[in-house]
Amino acid sequence: MGLITQNAPEGDSTSQTWLSRAKTPVPASFLHTEFVGTFAVQTWETDSGNLALIYPLTATSGTTTAYRALRQHHGENLASQYACLVIPQIRTQVIHPYTPSLLARDTTGHTEEYETSWQQLALVLGQPAPYWFHQLRDRDALSGWYPGAPPALVPAADIATPVAALTELAADEPAGSPAAEVCWYLARDVRRRGHRGVSHDIDELRKEASAGGDAAHLVLGAVPAPLHRPDPEEPSEMIRRAGWLTITERRDVLAHRVADFAQSWNAGADWHTGDVTELDPDTCSTAREWAARLTHAPRDQPPTVLEKRLLDNGNDPERDVLLHDPVAGTPVLHRQPDTPHADMLTFSLQRLPTRSQLATLTLSNGNAWVRTDDGTLWLAPERDGYGVGYGYSGTGCLTLARLVDALLDDISAPAAAPDDTPAPRGLFTLLQKSDDTTYTRAQLIAARTRTA
Repeated sequence: MGLITQNAPEGDSTSQTWLSRAKTPVPASFLHTEFVGTFAVQTWETDSGNLALIYPLTATSGTTTAYRALRQHHGENLASQYACLVIPQIRTQVIHPYTPSLLARDTTGHTEEYETSWQQLALVLGQPAPYWFHQLRDRDALSGWYPGAPPALVPAADIATPVAALTELAADEPAGSPAAEVCWYLARDVRRRGHRGVSHDIDELRKEASAGGDAAHLVLGAVPAPLHRPDPEEPSEMIRRAGWLTITERRDVLAHRVADFAQSWNAGADWHTGDVTELDPDTCSTAREWAARLTHAPRDQPPTVLEKRLLDNGNDPERDVLLHDPVAGTPVLHRQPDTPHADMLTFSLQRLPTRSQLATLTLSNGNAWVRTDDGTLWLAPERDGYGVGYGYSGTGCLTLARLVDALLDDISAPAAAPDDTPAPRGLFTLLQKSDDTTYTRAQLIAARTRTA
């Protein structure tokens, strides 16, 4: 049910704003809802001019982007169409943590962005304005709203994490597809979190309204529709990694959208690749040895998910060259010759796909390399956001020491994580004092047994 307007407002302290000057001898008339770009614009007609109550349909929240969209739509007639633009925020107020903040901007006179209250807005409109939580901004529900309408029942779907790409990809997959299982789980988990989050916020908002807070001067445009499924069960790590391996090798736009979702959701934690690594074969002999095995990637096909991520890190898509590492199975970007950065970009792996044990660790030009007994050269495994380092007493060196300790026992051990068992003191001491060098397996084993 909607919330009820209570006491008369005290007025806005910013006396030069349109909202503080507008007089409403009769309630404002609600005209319509229209969609301008990625904004839902609800227009109210008052005796002092029209007011636009604007709801972003993306994660945008400030008035500047909305102002530009409306200015582009109406041109020089914007000021004659609207006297004031008001945008409810995703963030909440400090004093009332579940009451959404309001930002306003006048189209003439005081055109700086300013804060206002739901109480002040209700005074100008002569009635409470609707609020739509960002998880519930459904186009059909927004366009069908009118004053006095009961809150629409909307399936919770956070505008910052849309799941359409996940469900579309999963719907086209065959039975038993790990990619489909990963996508269905993520979509359902996001919807579950959105439902619980907005339900909690609405409960708290109603408590603040009943206590006479600013939330008492708004109504809800929508509430979450009931969930009819039990909480989803997360797929096993093997299925998650198999699913993402399939997705990141695809070249279609749907896979790119799903990958973008994964990057914003958990940084692709279950991908087989880790961090993007910079390499310069011109100044590093180890990198030069690695670069000698690279082959050219197909030029007559769209990029895979991983290739596109590297291209997005490049300088010039028309001049940068995509290569392929046939051993690691990862793409490589050879950047244009006049770039001020390192010559090549590639991905480290989160696990090394080999059974051959660690033979040497090479530290060169800021990178860590593992050579296995079969002579294969690998970049040391890394997780995105938890890179390895050496030659200093810091997190990167601790991460590398943990990794080396694990790889000595199991070459396919995953890249080190912050909550792993602390590194042996002897290995950390060795690596933090290291310059560019190569250590044998025997030297590393001896170091980890030392206590100082």
